[in-house]
Amino acid sequence: MTKRKNFYLALGLIVVQWAASGSAGAMGEYSRLAIPQIKYRGGDYKPRPQAVESLLIQTAKRTSVEVKREFLELSLSSKDLFRYPFLYLAGNAAFDPFSSEELKILRHYLSYGGFLLIDDASAEVHSEFDRSVREMISQLFPHNPLQKIPKDHSLFRSFYLIDEVAGRARVNPFLEGVSLKGRTALVYSTNDLGGAWARNKLGHWKYDLIGGDQRQRKLAIRLGINITMYALTLDYKKDMVHLPIILERLRRYHSQ
Repeated sequence: MTKRKNFYLALGLIVVQWAASGSAGAMGEYSRLAIPQIKYRGGDYKPRPQAVESLLIQTAKRTSVEVKREFLELSLSSKDLFRYPFLYLAGNAAFDPFSSEELKILRHYLSYGGFLLIDDASAEVHSEFDRSVREMISQLFPHNPLQKIPKDHSLFRSFYLIDEVAGRARVNPFLEGVSLKGRTALVYSTNDLGGAWARNKLGHWKYDLIGGDQRQRKLAIRLGINITMYALTLDYKKDMVHLPIILERLRRYHSQ
């Protein structure tokens, strides 16, 4: 392992250990990471039901982050939205547009420190889900469109050093995102990350890979952990934002 990788690994561990320490413990259950899945109308909002739990298991196994493994689902109108620093939205088909009020809530959530991962599970180029996602984001941030995330972004070195993008499929060799005030608050994958993460109750992989081998799955898992670490630490090289600070910022906004 290189000195550079050792540095980032140690830094990541320091951050998550701090988040799981007494300082974060004062927040009770908030110090354990849970990733709710966003509910929506008109499509299958949980095409990979085991994906989030599988990612959390891998995160707990490989890092010092404490997790809550149970499946959670929330609508964008839920008051509980601001209790969580990381949201997951997935699908494989078109979905009904969110209301202007729901988009307003999501915009505030992301602007005040929250993070959203969107995952296209269709494994199709220019899928119906993809069209719905792009329309949603154009309404969410009309003056801040999706951009390709460069390979020198902190997301690709927040825990592992990664230079490839993969999921269950390889629809696109890149991630896209929306940045707000110098941090990437929304990440969009078209490669079905959840399909690569998901295991069944016996621990077997739930979905076969498309056009790849187990290295592709390994890359997808490492990318998922990097995304999780980035969601909790944001751009740690610039401002060292931590999980409790994100949660406190969201809580304060919600209580206004």
